[in-house]
Amino acid sequence: MQSLDILYLTLSVCITLLTVFLSITLVYLLFILRDVVKVTDKIQGLVEKVDTYITKPILMTKSIIEFISPFISGAQEKMSRKK
Repeated sequence: MQSLDILYLTLSVCITLLTVFLSITLVYLLFILRDVVKVTDKIQGLVEKVDTYITKPILMTKSIIEFISPFISGAQEKMSRKK
C-alpha cells in the first residue's frame, strides 16, 4: 500500500468513529431534553394550580377589602362622633 492509501484509510476510520460518537451524543442529548420537557410541563401545571387556588382568591379578597374600606371608615367616623 502506498502512503496516500494509508492516509485515506486512517481518515475514513477517524471520520466513521467521530460520526458514531456524535450520534451517540445526540441520542443522550435527546433523552436529556425529553426529561427537561417533562419537568417544565409539571412546573407549568403547578404554577397554574397556584394561580387558580391561591393568587386569584387573594386578589379577589383584596379588591373586596378596597371596595368596602371606605364604608367601614365612614361608619367608624360616625361611631366616633356619637361618642
